Amino acid sequence: MDSRAVLTALQWEAPRLMGSSQGLPVVRRRVLVVDDEAAIREILAAWLEQYEFAVHTVPDGASALTLLQTAPVDVILVDLQMPGISGLEMALEVHKTSPCIPMALMTGTPMALQPAHLRQAGISRVFAKPFDLEVLVAWLQALPF
Repeated sequence: MDSRAVLTALQWEAPRLMGSSQGLPVVRRRVLVVDDEAAIREILAAWLEQYEFAVHTVPDGASALTLLQTAPVDVILVDLQMPGISGLEMALEVHKTSPCIPMALMTGTPMALQPAHLRQAGISRVFAKPFDLEVLVAWLQALPF
């Protein structure tokens, strides 16, 4: 692992373990948000950080796949339609190497999705845009750790 990869991993782990009021470490779930719209990434990051999630954002599927080589995540939220690699294609690649990472697809066109394609890509939830942020947080909090 090169020094850049080590630094990325350390920066990603630092917010994951924060001291609690009793002096015990608090483990924060690491969420990767993949969306080509900067406003969506910023809104989701700000909202999820309020609920003590450690959030990392990237603008496309290729960047997400690169990040995942050095930074572990607990859950991925990915937009369906992005330039280059679609969210479904990215999820399929992630699922091949890390089948235990829960993934949710965010899309404005949920009716066009085939359930078999979602299962094959490891997508466990679809959020139709615009979605209720509290429903998203409830789903994230209910995931097994």
